[in-house]
Amino acid sequence: MEQRPAAPARPELQPPIRQFSGAHDGILRGLNDLAEVPELAKAMERARSKAASVIELFDKVVLVHHADEEQELFVSVQRSCRDAKEAAHVQTLVDRLKSEHRTIEALWAKIRPALAHTAAGKVHGTPFAQDVEKLVRLYGEHARMEEAVFLPLADEILTRNANHMAALDIALHLRHAPPPRSSYI
Repeated sequence: MEQRPAAPARPELQPPIRQFSGAHDGILRGLNDLAEVPELAKAMERARSKAASVIELFDKVVLVHHADEEQELFVSVQRSCRDAKEAAHVQTLVDRLKSEHRTIEALWAKIRPALAHTAAGKVHGTPFAQDVEKLVRLYGEHARMEEAVFLPLADEILTRNANHMAALDIALHLRHAPPPRSSYI
Protein backbone atom coordinates (compact mmCIF):
# COMPACT_ATOMS: atom_id res chain seq x y z
CA MET A 1 0.00 0.00 0.00
CA GLU A 2 1.39 3.37 -1.03
CA GLN A 3 1.97 5.87 1.73
CA ARG A 4 1.25 9.48 1.05
CA PRO A 5 3.76 11.98 2.37
CA ALA A 6 2.63 13.76 5.45
CA ALA A 7 1.53 17.35 5.04
CA PRO A 8 4.32 19.75 5.86
CA ALA A 9 4.28 20.89 9.43
CA ARG A 10 2.82 24.31 9.84
CA PRO A 11 4.64 26.73 12.01
CA GLU A 12 2.94 27.76 15.23
CA LEU A 13 1.10 30.97 14.46
CA GLN A 14 -0.44 33.55 16.71
CA PRO A 15 -4.25 33.35 17.28
CA PRO A 16 -5.46 35.99 14.82
CA ILE A 17 -3.24 34.57 12.09
CA ARG A 18 -3.90 30.94 13.06
CA GLN A 19 -7.51 31.15 11.81
CA PHE A 20 -6.17 31.60 8.27
CA SER A 21 -3.89 28.58 8.47
CA GLY A 22 -5.26 25.68 6.44
CA ALA A 23 -8.07 27.80 4.99
CA HIS A 24 -6.54 27.45 1.54
CA ASP A 25 -6.87 23.66 1.58
CA GLY A 26 -10.58 23.80 0.79
CA ILE A 27 -10.05 26.55 -1.74
CA LEU A 28 -7.34 24.54 -3.51
CA ARG A 29 -9.63 21.47 -3.61
CA GLY A 30 -12.32 23.65 -5.16
CA LEU A 31 -9.87 24.99 -7.72
CA ASN A 32 -8.92 21.40 -8.62
CA ASP A 33 -12.63 20.84 -9.28
CA LEU A 34 -12.68 24.02 -11.36
CA ALA A 35 -9.82 22.70 -13.48
CA GLU A 36 -12.07 19.78 -14.53
CA VAL A 37 -15.01 21.99 -15.55
CA PRO A 38 -13.82 22.98 -19.07
CA GLU A 39 -13.45 19.33 -20.11
CA LEU A 40 -16.82 18.46 -18.56
CA ALA A 41 -18.39 21.45 -20.34
CA LYS A 42 -17.01 20.16 -23.66
CA ALA A 43 -18.53 16.74 -22.97
CA MET A 44 -21.84 18.35 -22.02
CA GLU A 45 -21.85 20.38 -25.23
CA ARG A 46 -21.09 17.25 -27.29
CA ALA A 47 -23.95 15.45 -25.54
CA ARG A 48 -26.28 18.40 -26.18
CA SER A 49 -25.33 18.59 -29.85
CA LYS A 50 -25.57 14.83 -30.45
CA ALA A 51 -28.92 14.61 -28.65
CA ALA A 52 -30.33 17.40 -30.83
CA SER A 53 -29.02 15.67 -33.98
CA VAL A 54 -30.56 12.33 -33.01
CA ILE A 55 -33.92 13.96 -32.27
CA GLU A 56 -33.89 15.54 -35.71
CA LEU A 57 -32.83 12.23 -37.28
CA PHE A 58 -35.69 10.29 -35.71
CA ASP A 59 -38.34 12.96 -36.16
CA LYS A 60 -37.46 13.84 -39.75
CA VAL A 61 -35.83 10.71 -41.17
CA VAL A 62 -36.44 7.47 -39.27
CA LEU A 63 -40.19 7.83 -38.78
CA VAL A 64 -40.66 8.99 -42.39
CA HIS A 65 -38.48 6.09 -43.57
CA HIS A 66 -40.67 3.59 -41.70
CA ALA A 67 -43.80 5.11 -43.25
CA ASP A 68 -42.26 4.97 -46.74
CA GLU A 69 -41.41 1.31 -46.27
CA GLU A 70 -44.78 0.34 -44.87
CA GLN A 71 -46.98 2.37 -47.19
CA GLU A 72 -45.03 2.03 -50.42
CA LEU A 73 -42.20 -0.52 -50.49
CA PHE A 74 -43.87 -3.35 -48.59
CA VAL A 75 -47.15 -2.89 -50.47
CA SER A 76 -45.41 -2.83 -53.85
CA VAL A 77 -43.45 -5.98 -53.10
CA GLN A 78 -46.53 -7.79 -51.78
CA ARG A 79 -48.55 -6.87 -54.88
CA SER A 80 -45.75 -8.10 -57.17
CA CYS A 81 -45.29 -11.58 -55.70
CA ARG A 82 -45.59 -14.25 -58.37
CA ASP A 83 -47.22 -17.01 -56.28
CA ALA A 84 -48.72 -17.85 -52.90
CA LYS A 85 -45.48 -19.31 -51.52
CA GLU A 86 -43.53 -16.15 -52.32
CA ALA A 87 -46.38 -13.99 -50.99
CA ALA A 88 -46.38 -15.94 -47.71
CA HIS A 89 -42.61 -15.50 -47.34
CA VAL A 90 -42.86 -11.76 -48.07
CA GLN A 91 -45.77 -11.43 -45.62
CA THR A 92 -43.72 -13.08 -42.87
CA LEU A 93 -40.83 -10.66 -43.48
CA VAL A 94 -43.14 -7.64 -43.68
CA ASP A 95 -44.89 -8.62 -40.44
CA ARG A 96 -41.51 -8.94 -38.72
CA LEU A 97 -40.24 -5.60 -40.07
CA LYS A 98 -43.44 -3.78 -39.09
CA SER A 99 -43.30 -5.30 -35.62
CA GLU A 100 -39.71 -4.16 -35.29
CA HIS A 101 -40.74 -0.66 -36.42
CA ARG A 102 -43.37 -0.51 -33.65
CA THR A 103 -40.87 -1.74 -31.04
CA ILE A 104 -38.25 0.79 -32.16
CA GLU A 105 -40.81 3.61 -32.24
CA ALA A 106 -42.07 2.74 -28.74
CA LEU A 107 -38.52 2.78 -27.38
CA TRP A 108 -37.93 6.08 -29.16
CA ALA A 109 -41.05 7.58 -27.54
CA LYS A 110 -39.71 6.47 -24.16
CA ILE A 111 -36.22 7.89 -24.74
CA ARG A 112 -37.12 11.13 -26.53
CA PRO A 113 -38.10 13.23 -23.47
CA ALA A 114 -34.78 12.56 -21.70
CA LEU A 115 -32.92 13.22 -24.93
CA ALA A 116 -34.79 16.52 -25.37
CA HIS A 117 -33.67 17.56 -21.88
CA THR A 118 -30.10 16.63 -22.80
CA ALA A 119 -30.38 18.61 -26.05
CA ALA A 120 -31.54 21.61 -24.04
CA GLY A 121 -28.56 21.26 -21.71
CA LYS A 122 -30.78 20.42 -18.75
CA VAL A 123 -30.05 17.85 -16.12
CA HIS A 124 -32.93 15.42 -15.97
CA GLY A 125 -31.73 12.52 -13.88
CA THR A 126 -33.76 10.11 -15.99
CA PRO A 127 -31.83 6.86 -16.37
CA PHE A 128 -32.11 5.97 -20.02
CA ALA A 129 -28.80 4.30 -20.85
CA GLN A 130 -30.35 0.80 -20.95
CA ASP A 131 -33.13 1.95 -23.28
CA VAL A 132 -30.62 3.71 -25.53
CA GLU A 133 -28.46 0.60 -25.65
CA LYS A 134 -31.52 -1.52 -26.47
CA LEU A 135 -32.68 0.86 -29.21
CA VAL A 136 -29.24 0.95 -30.85
CA ARG A 137 -28.99 -2.85 -30.71
CA LEU A 138 -32.51 -3.47 -32.03
CA TYR A 139 -32.16 -0.97 -34.85
CA GLY A 140 -28.83 -2.46 -35.85
CA GLU A 141 -30.35 -5.95 -35.99
CA HIS A 142 -33.38 -4.61 -37.88
CA ALA A 143 -31.26 -2.79 -40.45
CA ARG A 144 -28.94 -5.75 -41.00
CA MET A 145 -31.86 -8.12 -41.61
CA GLU A 146 -33.60 -5.69 -43.91
CA GLU A 147 -30.42 -5.02 -45.91
CA ALA A 148 -29.37 -8.66 -46.12
CA VAL A 149 -32.75 -10.36 -46.61
CA PHE A 150 -35.69 -8.12 -47.47
CA LEU A 151 -34.17 -5.53 -49.82
CA PRO A 152 -32.48 -8.09 -52.11
CA LEU A 153 -35.76 -10.03 -52.23
CA ALA A 154 -37.71 -6.82 -52.95
CA ASP A 155 -35.27 -5.98 -55.74
CA GLU A 156 -35.62 -9.47 -57.22
CA ILE A 157 -39.42 -9.31 -57.12
CA LEU A 158 -39.84 -5.76 -58.40
CA THR A 159 -37.28 -6.04 -61.23
CA ARG A 160 -39.33 -8.80 -62.84
CA ASN A 161 -41.62 -6.09 -64.13
CA ALA A 162 -40.15 -2.68 -64.91
CA ASN A 163 -43.59 -1.10 -64.45
CA HIS A 164 -43.72 -2.27 -60.83
CA MET A 165 -40.33 -0.71 -60.07
CA ALA A 166 -41.34 2.50 -61.85
CA ALA A 167 -44.61 2.64 -59.93
CA LEU A 168 -42.70 2.40 -56.63
CA ASP A 169 -40.32 5.13 -57.77
CA ILE A 170 -43.20 7.44 -58.68
CA ALA A 171 -45.06 6.70 -55.44
CA LEU A 172 -41.99 7.55 -53.36
CA HIS A 173 -41.40 10.70 -55.39
CA LEU A 174 -44.98 11.86 -54.90
CA ARG A 175 -44.80 11.23 -51.14
CA HIS A 176 -41.90 13.64 -50.85
CA ALA A 177 -42.68 16.18 -53.55
CA PRO A 178 -43.62 19.61 -52.27
CA PRO A 179 -47.34 20.31 -52.49
CA PRO A 180 -48.38 22.10 -55.66
CA ARG A 181 -48.62 25.85 -55.34
CA SER A 182 -52.14 27.04 -55.73
CA SER A 183 -52.75 29.74 -58.27
CA TYR A 184 -53.47 33.23 -57.14
CA ILE A 185 -56.75 33.39 -59.01
